[in-house]
Amino acid sequence: MKLRDDFFRILAAQTCQDQIEYSIRLDSGHSIYRDHFPGNPVTPGVCIIQTVKELSEENLNRALFLHRIARVRYFKAINPVDNEIINVSLNISEKDGYYNVNARVFADETVFAQLSMIFGSVSV
Repeated sequence: MKLRDDFFRILAAQTCQDQIEYSIRLDSGHSIYRDHFPGNPVTPGVCIIQTVKELSEENLNRALFLHRIARVRYFKAINPVDNEIINVSLNISEKDGYYNVNARVFADETVFAQLSMIFGSVSV
């Protein structure tokens, strides 16, 4: 299930050295938030992982599959009402045909999550 342009929208992208930073807007009215959790919406961890995957695909201009999650650390829940706009910074490197992605999800000084994942290219 693609989340881009439905669950989140890209507002801006900025490249600095070997890092790209996306500013995205979460849709607090999305159906995912009605169930997770009514009256106190929280962005599911799996949606954070999928968002990082889709932003990596955007950056690399290719379809990816998740090969392995090396590490995921959640520090604070993302409430889309309180944090409608968040930032996702990506460091992407390639090794042996796989893409190592280190991501940080944050808003201002608050870090919500840090992720290290390995993706492969989807062959068509």
